[in-house]
Amino acid sequence: MRDFRDAKAMARTLRASLTAKTVTISHSESLELVSKMFGLADWNALSAQIQAGRVEPLVAAAAHAMKAAGRHPAIPIWDFVPFPGGIIPFYTNRAKTIQALERAFQGARQIIVAMQRSSDIDEPGLTDVYDVGVLGSVLTLDQL
Repeated sequence: MRDFRDAKAMARTLRASLTAKTVTISHSESLELVSKMFGLADWNALSAQIQAGRVEPLVAAAAHAMKAAGRHPAIPIWDFVPFPGGIIPFYTNRAKTIQALERAFQGARQIIVAMQRSSDIDEPGLTDVYDVGVLGSVLTLDQL
């Protein structure tokens, strides 16, 4: 990230993506969400880190943590954008998604949630899912 304009561009992209999914947030709320993606409390903290030139170490630390985290089951989604810290119920009948949730629940309970590029694909492969996702935890697993 070169300067605060990059973070603001991320916030505009996030806001536009959510608006396309009929989720309306203000510009300041999108700035706050971008700040949380970098692990900071609010936009003022992110802005200060950018001005001090300390954001690149945050990005590098986050990338290192993801590599060190190991392998996790993953599920593609297309209805909404997940954010760290959110609690989201999943209702699914896709066999691979059920299997991934079961594996996560039996293990360390961590799972990667990534956005699917198109909702038209019933059995997405690696190229059908965006490269960036959210590492979450499976709290409970209820099967009908």
